[in-house]
Amino acid sequence: MRRRCRRFAFQLPFPVREVGDEKVQRIYELLPKRDCGACGYDSCYECAMAIARGEAPPDACRIVGKRIAPKIEEILGR
Repeated sequence: MRRRCRRFAFQLPFPVREVGDEKVQRIYELLPKRDCGACGYDSCYECAMAIARGEAPPDACRIVGKRIAPKIEEILGR
């Protein structure tokens, strides 16, 4: 009989969210969550993290970027 491992047998496609990272969460809520990759990131969450760190512009999302850029700049305090 095989024993099951108690650890996860898969790796998440994105880092686990840190509690208290409010800017990333607020930016992520504005994104479409299609994970299309058109922005150059594998998921909308990765795109939100890059925007929050200043590694991607506020309008990085190719789907809704132009519409949400002013809101993202407000979140970032620009």
